[in-house]
Amino acid sequence: MLGRRRGSSSSSKSHEPNTGTAVTADNSQGATVSQFITELDESVTRRLNRMYQRLRLLEQQMETLEADVAKASNDPETLKGCS
Repeated sequence: MLGRRRGSSSSSKSHEPNTGTAVTADNSQGATVSQFITELDESVTRRLNRMYQRLRLLEQQMETLEADVAKASNDPETLKGCS
């Protein structure tokens, strides 16, 4: 009917390539890439957290030093020893 051969539905499946092996290979590569991205993301997240903590510590130290400098600048007794 309309240009189709009889029995072609069963034979069309035999012409399709067997992708079972290729899918397994693609899945293992996909899993490897996915695992790499996950590990990279975790590593970067840990590093950013460490950097953030270090930055916060440095900011606190800077605020402490600024407060000490402001206190020393307002105290004439502290400045006498510098001249």
